[in-house]
Amino acid sequence: MKHLFLIVCLLLLVSISSCTKEKSDNPEQLPEWIQAKVTEVISEFNLCESTNVEIINFEGKTYYNISCAIWNCIYCQLFDEQGNRPVWNSTEWNDFFANNKEIKVVPACQ
Repeated sequence: MKHLFLIVCLLLLVSISSCTKEKSDNPEQLPEWIQAKVTEVISEFNLCESTNVEIINFEGKTYYNISCAIWNCIYCQLFDEQGNRPVWNSTEWNDFFANNKEIKVVPACQ
């Protein structure tokens, strides 16, 4: 009976962790508008392999940054939850740079 309980617990743990991993690696969790922007950015110069979407938390809000390894700018494709670019002054940008937290990075290519 004790072995059966351990096996059930182990199977439950494995199934929970596999579901969690599947969700966190699933690029379909990105909003459609950011997927459209990614497609627009990578298709022009075939930048698929060097492009990611960074999901960032800042002051309780989610931001999406399309990041490409060959670009010479950071956060030049940063958008809020509604798909708008933040309109911040230099103090707000400095606060963002110092206090944002990267939640995860999703590859542009699947």
